[in-house]
Amino acid sequence: MKTYTPSFILLTMALAVGLTATGCGRKTPKPEAAKEKAPEELALIIRAMPADWRNFERRLSVQGTLESKVFAHVAARTDGNLDTLWVDRGDAVVAGETPLFQIDPISRQNALTIAQQNLAVAQASLKVAKASSDKIKAEARKAQLDFERYERLHQEGNISPSEFESADVARAQAEAGIAVAKAQVDLAERQVKQAEANLAIAEKNLADAKVVAPISGQVSARLAEPGEQMFVGKVVLRIDDTSQVEAAAFLPAQYYGEVEPGQTKFRLQIGNQDAGMHTVTYRSPTINPTLRTFEIKGRLQNAGELAVPGQMADLTLVFESREGLGVPSAAVLVRGGRPVVFVARDGVAAAREIETGLQNDGWTEILSGLEPGEPVVTEGQTQLHDGMAVDVL
Repeated sequence: MKTYTPSFILLTMALAVGLTATGCGRKTPKPEAAKEKAPEELALIIRAMPADWRNFERRLSVQGTLESKVFAHVAARTDGNLDTLWVDRGDAVVAGETPLFQIDPISRQNALTIAQQNLAVAQASLKVAKASSDKIKAEARKAQLDFERYERLHQEGNISPSEFESADVARAQAEAGIAVAKAQVDLAERQVKQAEANLAIAEKNLADAKVVAPISGQVSARLAEPGEQMFVGKVVLRIDDTSQVEAAAFLPAQYYGEVEPGQTKFRLQIGNQDAGMHTVTYRSPTINPTLRTFEIKGRLQNAGELAVPGQMADLTLVFESREGLGVPSAAVLVRGGRPVVFVARDGVAAAREIETGLQNDGWTEILSGLEPGEPVVTEGQTQLHDGMAVDVL
């Protein structure tokens, strides 16, 4: 059995008295003082604005590129060494006037000189052949006359058969000479025509060696340098007519039937600047079967210095425009799988089931379920339920 000392018993009793005194002195707040107004009884602070008429559009925004409507890839028209290049990037050129480059002109000038000389020789040969032909024809006429005279004399018995036969042989030889002379003239004429054709080719080769600007504009690319070996079709320069710019873009296939060249409009934005309203001028005749897209283009009018070929741009095609009752899109909620807005009247929020239409620039068109001027909740609407008390700021 455990024994406790008197001092331990006294200490235990003192501690028990102290704890009892402390517990009895604690104040318990009254339930009425602690109780506050329940949250559902408080009016939710909201903001609202009246539904109003606005312009709505059915539209499509895509990114496109600005291009030169008229441009030219200027290529070499003959083989040879690129002898001279007279223009550089940024230079302005005039169609049919500004020389661009020249390819190996010396050899072509020599070929032209040879062709001219060959033509001169052929023409001289033709002249000799014609003169010889004329002489043979004259001799043939004389032989024919001699034959006719000898024939009469032979019939009269005034010459021997041998003399008559000699006259007949001379006449036949003269006729054969005419045929030979004619063949020589024909050959000389063909040689002249061949020489003329060779001269024309030489002249064209020399002309092709020097290339002038096919269109007016500015040189936008220089793809070869003097000393390089050229071949027919190799592009040397690109020229862009920067005065005629168009916007090009690719649209999804489902919009093909809605784009009508000459009628469909689009707004253009270049960078952060408005570049005006323009008209679609081209729609590709086919749809890409792999990408399921088609190309459109529109000639830009009065776009000014903003329209630089190669620049990116935003095109907004407008398929339909109408006026409709609108509310901020943030005010439209989905409750029970249906779109609704909350209308604040007399300190109470009322849910309105609506039918929506077009959406533009943060606004939604309301087709039914709402009247113009009704105050639609635009802030705090996500916390509302039908019949809830509200306080409109």
